[in-house]
Amino acid sequence: MNELSENQAMEIKERFGYDYVDPFSEGLAWVKKDGKYFHIRPDGQTAYEERYDGVYPFFEGLAGVRKGEEEFHIRPDGQPAYRERYDYVYSFSEGLARVRKGEKWFHIRPDSQPAYKERYDFVYSFSEGLVRVLKGDEWFFIRPDGTRAD
Repeated sequence: MNELSENQAMEIKERFGYDYVDPFSEGLAWVKKDGKYFHIRPDGQTAYEERYDGVYPFFEGLAGVRKGEEEFHIRPDGQPAYRERYDYVYSFSEGLARVRKGEKWFHIRPDSQPAYKERYDFVYSFSEGLVRVLKGDEWFFIRPDGTRAD
């Protein structure tokens, strides 16, 4: 089940007392209840016990979450995918996710290992093997290994 009709979402929302039900992504949907966020299965039951301050949809098997001031990715069972914590994480795209730690942006693999050594002032998500990045006042494209694509 990838999408809920408006009636199905309303039924799950009312039956379980959720404040909000998002569309399903990779078999799970994020919901809000009592100011906390988590994922549910298509039957409305929770996918895991942990509650977060923010969650995002699953992409490429992982979902970004916020706990306090830190963000990281979790697996569908709610367990962290790695130990590292970031200021911001985004969804995985083409096997990499953009993250910010301190004032710098870069991309990580699903195990949180950096995809390349360089750090940037801003990065977008990869699309068709390239990503636009900002270093100082210069915008340019890089490949997943960090080499410039001029």
